[in-house]
Amino acid sequence: MNHGSQPEPPLDAPFGDWLRWALVRKGYDPEERGTQRRFADASGIPVATVSRLLRLDSKKPIRPDVGTCYALGVTFAVPVMPILVRAGHLPPEALKREPQHAEQPGTRTPVTEEEALTALGVVDETDRAAVRGVIAALTAKHRREGTS
Repeated sequence: MNHGSQPEPPLDAPFGDWLRWALVRKGYDPEERGTQRRFADASGIPVATVSRLLRLDSKKPIRPDVGTCYALGVTFAVPVMPILVRAGHLPPEALKREPQHAEQPGTRTPVTEEEALTALGVVDETDRAAVRGVIAALTAKHRREGTS
């Protein structure tokens, strides 16, 4: 396994290609027996989901849900927005948007939930409900574990 110097796949590459690249970059060998289980344990993503995302022979692209995208971002310590774009939850234009105004250090204008979802490009009400559900589940988890 010496793929650590490979360039990151383009945003429109199959999601599994990016996941393989990210695993190698994080020190996992996707071809090694037990890697999917170790990564699943480290990320909290079910091993079946990891396996489906890495499957090469799929007839249709596998699209991870928003919660899985979030877990991947946290586990790989990378921004979640590009992962959401790769997964098809946001358009590529979401990465090109510039802030409306420059913020001074230490000053932030509070953003409403609706404004945040719109800024993220989540405009469909079903998708908004899914994002709210993920946020509620993660908030409850962090409260139980005392990590937030």
